[in-house]
Amino acid sequence: MTQAPHHFLFGQSYLSWIPAWHTSGWLILVGLAVLSWIVLRLGWGKPVMGLCVGMLMIRGTVVALLLLILLGPTIVNEQPGSTKRAALTYLFDGSSSMQLGKEITRWDECWSLVDAAERAVGELKSSDTQAFRFGHRLLPLDKSSEPDASDSRLADALRQLLPLINPRDTAGVVLLSDGRVRATESVETLAKYFGELKIPIHVAPVGEAEGTGDVAIVSLVAAPESRKYTENEVQVFFRSFGFTGERTTIRLIDASGSGSTAEKTIASIPVTLSGGAQSAALTFRVDALPVDLIAAIDPLPGELTERNNRVTTHTEINRSKLRVLYVEGDSTQQSLLARVSQLFSFAPGTNAATTTTTLHDALEADQDIECVVLASVGGRARPTAISANSGVSIARFPLARSELFAYDCIVLSNVSPTALEEEDQQRLAQWVDGRGGGLIVCGSESLQPEDWSGSPLAAAIPIDFSTVQFTSIQDVAVKVLAPRHPIWRMHMEEQRSAALLNSIPAMSTGFRRVEARSNSEVLAATDDETPLPLLIAERYGRGRVLVSTADLAGPAMAKLATTWGDDPTLAVGKFWRNMVYWATEGSAVGRRRLVAESDKRFYRPGDQLGIFARAFDESARKTQGYRIYAMFEPVSLDDMSIYAPILWPENIVRDSGEVGPRIAWGEELLVPTHASGEGFQLDLQLSESTSEGDGGLRIELTAYEGDAGASAFGHGTQVDSTSLQIQILSDPFEQQNPLPNREFLARLASLSGGKVLTDARELADILGSRAEHQSPPARDLSPAWSRWWLWLTLIGLLTTEWIWRRMTGMA
Repeated sequence: MTQAPHHFLFGQSYLSWIPAWHTSGWLILVGLAVLSWIVLRLGWGKPVMGLCVGMLMIRGTVVALLLLILLGPTIVNEQPGSTKRAALTYLFDGSSSMQLGKEITRWDECWSLVDAAERAVGELKSSDTQAFRFGHRLLPLDKSSEPDASDSRLADALRQLLPLINPRDTAGVVLLSDGRVRATESVETLAKYFGELKIPIHVAPVGEAEGTGDVAIVSLVAAPESRKYTENEVQVFFRSFGFTGERTTIRLIDASGSGSTAEKTIASIPVTLSGGAQSAALTFRVDALPVDLIAAIDPLPGELTERNNRVTTHTEINRSKLRVLYVEGDSTQQSLLARVSQLFSFAPGTNAATTTTTLHDALEADQDIECVVLASVGGRARPTAISANSGVSIARFPLARSELFAYDCIVLSNVSPTALEEEDQQRLAQWVDGRGGGLIVCGSESLQPEDWSGSPLAAAIPIDFSTVQFTSIQDVAVKVLAPRHPIWRMHMEEQRSAALLNSIPAMSTGFRRVEARSNSEVLAATDDETPLPLLIAERYGRGRVLVSTADLAGPAMAKLATTWGDDPTLAVGKFWRNMVYWATEGSAVGRRRLVAESDKRFYRPGDQLGIFARAFDESARKTQGYRIYAMFEPVSLDDMSIYAPILWPENIVRDSGEVGPRIAWGEELLVPTHASGEGFQLDLQLSESTSEGDGGLRIELTAYEGDAGASAFGHGTQVDSTSLQIQILSDPFEQQNPLPNREFLARLASLSGGKVLTDARELADILGSRAEHQSPPARDLSPAWSRWWLWLTLIGLLTTEWIWRRMTGMA
């Protein structure tokens, strides 16, 4: 007795029978029941109940209910099986060549093709798809991401895709690419294997084959931070295809402005394209604020795209303070100590700048400069500090290397070298040559030939003392000879800066004849028939030296501050700050105990990488008594790779547990001491290929002293640390030929049994014609006899029968 099925919106319900036993089980049950009845009748005789119809009806109903339960009436709720289509896998090319294109990029062209095809077939038929992207590896597709991989490793992507596809229920793979992939032979071999598995690879070529070629900025190398008012170099790497012999221009653009000055070209250089990779160097000057830079190459007619003609970078301002030691030795009628002490003793509420302008004020007007003032009476006495109470303190010129090396710039104004001990002069020469300090010497009294004869510091002064002849102090007209030198950049606007240079007032000098050395640069001279150098610049070792044969500080500075330009105080202050910043460009070490440098500014895969470090003790003397550890870190926190692009050196024991040939990120190694006894040297080998194309790494070096194991990390007590940013450049495969490779894609489709899709309609046909598979219906079974009223009825009948028997005396 089956019940007619009841149909619902998403399925149907009906009554079915699921007996407790099969036919044999029921026969055994009936046989046992008959046998039991016979045994009872033979053993106990005729039943006492007799022919009581009511009792028989009760017992018959109970037996009928039990039999009904044993027959297993079951309510079946049946849901139809789902309809599944053969799965289709999209494989998007996520390499940087997909950013090419004029009206739209190749990447957007892929998305337009897929979106149009899915709209054509409708939402139902476009389901059962999955999507991936590939560059260096196979990744889940994120529509918001940009195609930025520097390589197209399709072979690796297909190998990773195979375990994710079931050949029995797949309609194939749709490859959306421009065809510029690496290892095409391996890809074709894998395409044949896909064909054997009956997994066709349909290809959708994107990108226009029209166009002469392309020019692209590959990468650039620029300092991540720089001191104010310094010149910096940017190395631009670019690649061209199809424009051999053509000329164009590379520009460096300052994008830090806003409005009409949002972008301003600050440097440019013409280049002739040779086909392939090239490089060019441009210089720019950092002012007081961070700068956003754009390296751009002028587009050529017929380029595939102009989107890759620009690369941006950012240079931050190094905010470490410059420490300047200013020693004044002027011996005019007014007491030097009394005059300098006015800096600190003017009454509150008065404006000292209205009556006097000092070098101390001019320098410390810049928040990044700290100036210490010393005085040398007559320019020949030992320099001493000026106290706030117009007295002389016990502080003197630095007596130890560690004290001297704490400064970045030293200004000697009318101070003879005889004011310093010979040992002081030796330290000062080492400070300029080896530590990159800046030395500024000005005034006739500072440059007496007899005072410099035999001085250890004489080699740093860019003057031929054998030519010097003196005369009485006189005012001379000034002519700027190198107006583009950084010290003469008085304003951002070139016209205002040029106007100030043309209005420089006369300066006082006591020289009749003087000649600069051949390796120096004369920045200003007297404006007469026989010009004499007034301002001379020279690079000496790591440092820089500026010599002025005219007085620039002390009373001479106060005179300049009243006669130079519309705002003389600002002009002379800017001039002195420019000189200090130029002189200290090589002084990036300050009071550091650990200094490190690499042997090159940038590297290519497979190059040797050399790191040299110098350590200094508390007295600023070089030492090899520390242990230097190097740790390797990725430049970007978004870098998800495991290993650095550097091979572990063979001559160093590895105790980190790593066994791979490359150094792991975060892994440390001990930097060996240099064989010469000077510093520490570490030679490394870069891997032939990087994991993410162009990029780099950061090497953190830390100096320790004391017993190893004395600290939590087992290295000892940390003394100092510094870091090096290593730039690694490669020649990206994506830039070598930007034209799409449609022939390869057609061959790939043929080998795998796929099709070449030329428009959205053909992709829609594949989506809509996929085979459908109906899965078995889902059934939910619930016993119909499991009802409270049925069990209450059964218990009620048995209870009624028992009460009846008790009342009639049959129980």
